[in-house]
Amino acid sequence: MNTFKIYEYKEKASGLFGFLKRKAHKVPLGEIVFHNDKVLLVGKEIPLDELRKINFPLFQDYRGRNDEGKVSDGNNNVVELYWSNSVKEVYCFALEKRYQLRDVKQQLIAYYKAGKLNFENLIQILGLEDYNAVQNFKNSLSIESY
Repeated sequence: MNTFKIYEYKEKASGLFGFLKRKAHKVPLGEIVFHNDKVLLVGKEIPLDELRKINFPLFQDYRGRNDEGKVSDGNNNVVELYWSNSVKEVYCFALEKRYQLRDVKQQLIAYYKAGKLNFENLIQILGLEDYNAVQNFKNSLSIESY
């Protein structure tokens, strides 16, 4: 079971008297854990049925990544949780190593099968780019469901 540290963006005033410029920084919240039928978010259990959609728009930042001469802390990954009541929550999460999100492949497949994660996002996370690899993966998903 993989746990990921999650962060929330907070704005902090900077500059003369704090009103010239607002600067965003990340505040640690706790951990997020993905299970086949639920998500644990800062110790709160969220059944998959309560979520309308899960999306990972950013998932390729990891600790030690060197991008344009800057070494990353690995916490610029984003997960979006869409609730059944149309509320959207966005959290940043940290990856310790490259492709670490692929370690929860089975949970991501379960989210896809439950209609919570779209197929394009799933194959992006899994790194499937070749047409044949995508088709083979898609076929394996339909075979597993029988």
